[in-house]
Amino acid sequence: MFSSRRSRQSRRTSRSARGTAGQEESGGRRGARRLTRRLLLGAAAAFGLALLAAPFGAVADTVTISHDNQRTAWDPAEPNLAPSAVSSSDFGQQFAATVDGQVYAQPIVAAGTLVVATENNKVYGLNPATGAQKWTVDLGPAWPASAVSCGDLTPNIGVTSTPVYNPATGAVYVMAKVNDGPDVDNPHWKLFALDAATGATKTNFPVTIQGSPDNDPLTPFHPKTQHQRPGLLLLDGVVYAGFGGHCDRTPYAGYVVGVNAATGKQTAMWTTEAGQSSAEGGIWQAGGGLVSDDSGRIFFATGNGIAPAPAPGSPPPSTLGESVVRLGVNADGTLAAQSFFSPYDNLKLNQDDADLGSGGPVALPDSFGAGTSHPHLLVQVGKDGRVYLLDRDNLGGSGQGANGGDAVVGMTGPFHGVWGHPAVWGGDGGYVYTVESNGPLRALRYGVQGGNPVLTSVGTSVDTFGYTSGSPVVTSSGTTSGSALVWVVYSTGPSGTGAQLRAYDAVPQNGVMHLRYSAPIGVAAKFAVPGTDGGRVYVGTRDGKVLGFGRPSTAVLTAQPYDFGSVAVGSTATGTVTVTASRDLTVSQITTDAPFSVSPPQLPATVLKGQTLDVSVGYTPSTWGAATATLSFTTDAGTVGVDLHGNGTQPGLGASPATLDFGEVRTGAAKELGVSIVNTGTQPETITGATAPSAPFTVTNLPSAGTVLPPGNSTVVTVTYTPTAGSDTGIADSGQLVVNGDAGSVTVPLSGTALTGQPLLTVTPKGLDFNTVPVGQSVTKTFDIGNTGTVPLTITKAKAPAGVFSTTDPIAEGQVIAPGDVIHQSVTFIPTDTLGATATYLVKGDDGNPETLVQLAGNTHPIEDYYEKLGGSRGFLSDPVGSVYSTPGGGMAQDYRAGTIYWSPSTGAHEVHGEILAHYKAIGGPGSPLGYPVTDETGTPDGVGRYNHFNGTGGASIYWTPNTHAWAVYGAIRQHWAAMGWERGPLGYPVTDETGTPDGVGRFNHFSGSGGASIYWTPSTGAWAIYGLIRQHWAAMGWERGPLGYPVTDERGTPDGVGRYNHFSGSGGASIYWTPGTGAWAVYGAIRQQWAALGWERGRLGYPTSDEFGITGGRRNNFQHGAIEWYASNGATRVIYY
Repeated sequence: MFSSRRSRQSRRTSRSARGTAGQEESGGRRGARRLTRRLLLGAAAAFGLALLAAPFGAVADTVTISHDNQRTAWDPAEPNLAPSAVSSSDFGQQFAATVDGQVYAQPIVAAGTLVVATENNKVYGLNPATGAQKWTVDLGPAWPASAVSCGDLTPNIGVTSTPVYNPATGAVYVMAKVNDGPDVDNPHWKLFALDAATGATKTNFPVTIQGSPDNDPLTPFHPKTQHQRPGLLLLDGVVYAGFGGHCDRTPYAGYVVGVNAATGKQTAMWTTEAGQSSAEGGIWQAGGGLVSDDSGRIFFATGNGIAPAPAPGSPPPSTLGESVVRLGVNADGTLAAQSFFSPYDNLKLNQDDADLGSGGPVALPDSFGAGTSHPHLLVQVGKDGRVYLLDRDNLGGSGQGANGGDAVVGMTGPFHGVWGHPAVWGGDGGYVYTVESNGPLRALRYGVQGGNPVLTSVGTSVDTFGYTSGSPVVTSSGTTSGSALVWVVYSTGPSGTGAQLRAYDAVPQNGVMHLRYSAPIGVAAKFAVPGTDGGRVYVGTRDGKVLGFGRPSTAVLTAQPYDFGSVAVGSTATGTVTVTASRDLTVSQITTDAPFSVSPPQLPATVLKGQTLDVSVGYTPSTWGAATATLSFTTDAGTVGVDLHGNGTQPGLGASPATLDFGEVRTGAAKELGVSIVNTGTQPETITGATAPSAPFTVTNLPSAGTVLPPGNSTVVTVTYTPTAGSDTGIADSGQLVVNGDAGSVTVPLSGTALTGQPLLTVTPKGLDFNTVPVGQSVTKTFDIGNTGTVPLTITKAKAPAGVFSTTDPIAEGQVIAPGDVIHQSVTFIPTDTLGATATYLVKGDDGNPETLVQLAGNTHPIEDYYEKLGGSRGFLSDPVGSVYSTPGGGMAQDYRAGTIYWSPSTGAHEVHGEILAHYKAIGGPGSPLGYPVTDETGTPDGVGRYNHFNGTGGASIYWTPNTHAWAVYGAIRQHWAAMGWERGPLGYPVTDETGTPDGVGRFNHFSGSGGASIYWTPSTGAWAIYGLIRQHWAAMGWERGPLGYPVTDERGTPDGVGRYNHFSGSGGASIYWTPGTGAWAVYGAIRQQWAALGWERGRLGYPTSDEFGITGGRRNNFQHGAIEWYASNGATRVIYY
């Protein structure tokens, strides 16, 4: 019957998908109500409560976070994920697809494509069965988290929220932070619309989110400091996105922004903190999606910010931090707040950083409130662990309850805090599940007390879930009892290592959530949510993987789960399980666990394909309540499991949980826990009386005599522990609650430990100075986070830095520190440049004191650090003279008795002293062509001189010796000198600074080389060296202003190996040639050209023996074996040989 109704519901959903999103949800909701009525009339729950309906509308694909717009996280169309299937040996990981970037967004399935988005702004369309890539899209450069030094999510921020699919447009909508502005301070938030089949961008997209809120037009939206974490909502053809902040780095506020899914027009921008430019109140919900239960209604929760004063739920105030808010969509598309709830102690929540908005709200299916005065319920839980049950039509305001308390439908807890969002199971009487940070997976059962809906904690997992574990999802086959599993990503802590995908039976047994399946997944993304679709479970990871889990399409044995129904404790029910073979196989063993039993046929048994095998099974409950086990078939093709279910009954009353342990509670504080008193029999049970516990325990909602509980029904009793006397080590308190019925009584033991004193967060030191760290190197330091109080301290807020300061082991929010204990928190500084860097590490505890900001600094005092490195006042620089002062180009300097340290962003810190310092300052210091020093004063390799190098263009230096003193050389001349061997080359040390030539064209340095040496440079000739007798002769002829001009070569040896020469730039060419026998003589112009044509010095003439001199009518050069004459009258030359 159920499957046929499910088929009709699917067809209704498919038809409505062709209209607007609002029509899709409205039609689905009407269908769900019809389905609810049929189920309520057609079936009874294990303890007499009618089965609850599936969520508002069933969908073919998981197209949004937590399965539906109500965020129930309940996928009721997963018969292939039945407990028996998951327990089978052939269930497991089917693929692991590698993607570029961390996957924080829940994978969704859109039109048969598995869509995955990453923090590197990559979006993938994958085959949902194999993980094979269909398409990929790059949305643009991701934004670096280091821009706000926020370590919550590193290194890149791209797509963090879960996309949403719109069947009406065929588009998947993805919100990305794109680093495409002029700098990292000006990124953009963009909404993309991608074709689900191809990945192509739809017309009118992407859309840049910008402007100011409609309810606060004077306060602009800040893309840099806003983060978009909540899953996107598609409602009435508009995509809505919620915004919060990065690590509380202001300015930021909470925003809800709407964009038309077809036109791309931004329809709305609304802020949680109107009139306040930096009031926080962010919407992040650990990734939970914005909620909608009907056309035009949006719900969400906010974090720390300006919280409301006591006031009714409507009209809401303009500042809504620490609140659950309902928005309405106006006729023009803008948004307006309609109702709100904020805890009466919201100021304390702010103080303790116990954000209500760390959790996302869930709109419960209407069946949860059916028959009560609150038919439309919503669940909300945050960091302080109180589970609120709210009325969606009137959220309750703030401080509107008795004695200024909360006007809510109900409150359960507090338990451990929640960074996530609950999941819902509508079968077996109705359950809500939460995953607590450093606490268990908790099951809360729905019930009715005095006509009011209540949630009661009835079971927990044995294991504790580390901080950053994910939010649960539920899969089932409709509301069939025993078909549901709770899936969750388990993480060991903030790093996400050692993560697992886990599945638990939805109905706890004796207060324990039974772990049915687990598998390693690598490194979990923070607060990850699995996606489910078509018999598969999908998980994205922090290490860039998308994993698909499921079962092969052909199991070797198939069978339906077997339910024994209600069976009296101590009696035995029997039945037959029939399995069908999908291939030829041999069954060698059939087993199960108590309280179930099996009487197998003769084994081994060969079963051919298509044949069946009947197996006799039994159920003998030893205690009341639901039981589940697997009937395991061992075959030559693997092990296959079939689920067995049963419900044990016994006359009288039972309690769930059986005991209440309040743990450690400080005197003066109070802690509430709930216990369900259950009719465990098959007949109505009448309460005949009850005995309340004595102080320090008190109860409310104690059932009165004459109260009748139908079979399977329960009543909730709230027990409060308020210790008044304790000690530093704790004083144990105990008590009991007794409820009597006409068929027996139940006793609930109570226990708690009373502590006196207060926790006290102590952080030492309050700052870490990493001093100066060179680029490419790193330094790690630690500070201590301790509890110097007398009772345990809980870390309520911890925000590590990101960027050049980072940590691999950040302390987790929710971490408990015992009195006297200390956690050593490490931070590593890895500079990317020499500029000063600062950041903070924020830590806050539940001791009532303000948050502590540990100041982090590196490369902020480079001169002071370098001075100390050189020995400080005991070093050669001695004591400082004056203070640090600014120098040209953004640098700075500090004078000391014996020198100066200079620093610039590009060079770092270096000292200069003695005659080199005096000369450096004389020619202008950092403002001169030399720039800043890039070395300390250093000895030359020849052991004679000293030098400093500088960062002037082309390189710069000052060299000193006792004989030559200090002179500067730089640029092209220095490069040429270096190429010739520095001071150990033929030129020796500089004896002048670089100086302009008298003709105003060139530049030169003279050097100490034997006989004199120089390098001359002009823009046209470059830099060349000239020295010894050739240089002396060139000088005698007038240097560069003589007929030879500037040198265009260094001094070189002649090809015959006898002489030396320099060529010059003189008109027509010029040279000076020297040999030991002839000396140095110049030859140039037409005579030089003729001599060259004759073979230079290797011709018959040999080397010149004179300079060019005048003769009658011309010019002449003498050579070793002749002469060359030139005549002005005709320009002819005559060669004379001797």
